[in-house]
Amino acid sequence: MNELINIKVIRKDFNGEKKRFVNARELYKWLGVGRDFSNWIKDRIKKYDFVEDVDYFIAFAKFGDGFDGSKKPKTIDPQTGKILAREYVISIDMAKELAMLENNEKGKQVRKYFIRVEGDFKKVMQIATRDPKFINQLASQFFETREETKEYRRDFTDCIKDFVEVKNYGTYTDMLYNFLFLERAKEYRKLSSLAKKDLTRNFMYEEIVLIVGAFETGLAGEVEKEFKKMQRMLTQIEFEKIFKEFSAQRNWLVYQKRARNIMATYDEELRRIKHPKLINYRKEFSQEDIQKLLS
Repeated sequence: MNELINIKVIRKDFNGEKKRFVNARELYKWLGVGRDFSNWIKDRIKKYDFVEDVDYFIAFAKFGDGFDGSKKPKTIDPQTGKILAREYVISIDMAKELAMLENNEKGKQVRKYFIRVEGDFKKVMQIATRDPKFINQLASQFFETREETKEYRRDFTDCIKDFVEVKNYGTYTDMLYNFLFLERAKEYRKLSSLAKKDLTRNFMYEEIVLIVGAFETGLAGEVEKEFKKMQRMLTQIEFEKIFKEFSAQRNWLVYQKRARNIMATYDEELRRIKHPKLINYRKEFSQEDIQKLLS
């Protein structure tokens, strides 16, 4: 029964330290509280002396530019004129206490869920502190995926060798990296402090390795089709045209965003590496990300 619970837990900076938080409204739904959310959370805060900006803070799902109305009884979105819902973002310790205060089986299950999630967070963060360079290799399938995608890489390099006049392997790889996460190989290696002997993809997260490999083998197929159609070696300009058309497909734009989200978020959170060109792709680091790393 406990495994069915899935309340999002996020990790973020708060008052100068990293803390984990839960949306109180989501907790309320899982607990099955039999009264109005607003009255329930306000009553709990008052009765049990929870402190704003210590145990919780108030946020808004969609907030207009340039104004903070968290202390006001009502906050109006200046763009739509609608009243914005006040979201109580509570610490995981407060969430565990609220769960136990319900004094029922569901509350116990929710509390156990938070304890397990806290344990997973601590495990990953301890490893990240001790050896951040290899945190990507936590996933049980990493090495299997890495071996599989070596074949995809071979498809890519073989297609260049067999079907393209100019054998600029590094340039073509940079085109791929730049498309996916706005960095050339040298930029990525420098930010990641990789030594000469380090193989770049050994330090990428499993999902990114898979996306890169899938792109390479798919592109190789397109290049081969064009070679058979033209019955001659392709020029570099023709290769670049195929690359541009292939990368413009909608599915690759989805994978592009996913790769940027992962690299921006995981590297900053786990390796303290900031990718200057990916700042806008950073998202909240949650228990879902922890579960993927530990899968």
